[in-house]
Amino acid sequence: MNVLVTGASGRVGANMVRRLVAEGIDVKAMVIPGDPQVAKLARFRDVPIVEADLGDQESVDAACKGVTHVVHLAAQLVRGDTPVDRFYDTNALGTLRLLEGIVRSGVPLERFVLASSDGTYRPGAPPAIPLREDVPQLPGDYYGTSKLLGEVILRNHAYQYDLPFAIVRFATVVSPEEAGRLFRRDFWKAVLHWQSLGKESHLWPLFHGQPDLQRVYAQATEAVPPDTAVGLTGPTGQPWTLSLVDVRDAVEGVYRALVEPAALSTAFNIAAARPTTHADGAAIVSEIFGVPKLMVPMPMDFRLELNVELARKRINYQPGYDYREMVESARSLSSRDVIPASTASGVASTWQE
Repeated sequence: MNVLVTGASGRVGANMVRRLVAEGIDVKAMVIPGDPQVAKLARFRDVPIVEADLGDQESVDAACKGVTHVVHLAAQLVRGDTPVDRFYDTNALGTLRLLEGIVRSGVPLERFVLASSDGTYRPGAPPAIPLREDVPQLPGDYYGTSKLLGEVILRNHAYQYDLPFAIVRFATVVSPEEAGRLFRRDFWKAVLHWQSLGKESHLWPLFHGQPDLQRVYAQATEAVPPDTAVGLTGPTGQPWTLSLVDVRDAVEGVYRALVEPAALSTAFNIAAARPTTHADGAAIVSEIFGVPKLMVPMPMDFRLELNVELARKRINYQPGYDYREMVESARSLSSRDVIPASTASGVASTWQE
C-alpha cells in the first residue's frame, strides 16, 4: 500500500499521515506550493513531501506516480477573495485532476477516499433531523456545492474507469486544543457575524429572514466577560444543537473508509456519536474552566445533527470523543497523541481539512 494524502499539513491531514505511518504504511504527503503549515510534517522523516497545485495537472500527475491509494483531504474551505470559478476549480476539478493523475499513472488504484462535508446537506437549513446519508444534498452555497460536485465527479469517474472509492462527510472537525474556545461569548459572536457576508456565507440560510440575530446576541452578551460560556436556545427554550467530530475520530473514519471492504462505493457521515446541545456545551465549558454560563434566547430554533449509524454498521466506525472528552483530553495532550491544528504562528489553514 502506497497512500497519497492530499492536504497533508491540514487539521485532519497531518494526523492522517501520523496514523498511516504508525500502521507501517508507505505515505506520500501532498501540500500546496509554499504551504505555511508544512513544518507539521517535519517529524515524518521517511515521508516524501510533494508540492502540487490542484489546478496544475502536470504537478498532480507527478504526485500520483506509484500511488495505490488516495486520501483526498485538500480543499479550499473559505472562499474569501478567490474568484468563484477558481474556488470551484480547486474543490471540484481538483478532484478530477487527481483521478486523471491516477488513471495516467498506470498503477491499479485500490481505493480513493474523498473527504466531503456536512456542507453538502445545506447546514444553515438542514433538510432533516438527524441528517442521514440518503437525505437530499442541496447545499445552496459555494463551499457545499463545490464539495458535492467533487462527489459527483468521483462517482462518475469511478464508474468510467472502475476505480474503487469511498466518501466521508465530516461534521465540524475540532482539534482538542481548539475545543475550549467553542461555546464562548466571542465564538458565537464571530459565527453570527457571518450574517454580514450575506449569501457568501455557507450558513446564509440560517440568517435568511432573521435580520436581527447579531443585535439580539449583542444586547444579551454586551455586559458579560469574553470568556463566558454561552449557548443559544430557541424561542421555546429548546437549546440549539451542533454536530462536531474530534480530529482523532475524523482520522479513524477516514482510515476505516480506506481499508474496510464494506466501505466501497459508499458515503459515510463522520461525527461524534451524538450531537452537542448548546446547553451541554456551555455547561461543560463553565464547569471545566470555572467561568460563568449564559444561555441566550434566539428568535428561531436550530438543530444540525449528523447520524453515524451507517458508518458504525458498515465500517466499524466507533467515535471515541464527545465534546466533554475533547475539552478534558486537551489538558494532558502531547504531540504523540495529536498534531495541533495550527503552527506556531497560530493561524490554521483555510486550504485543507
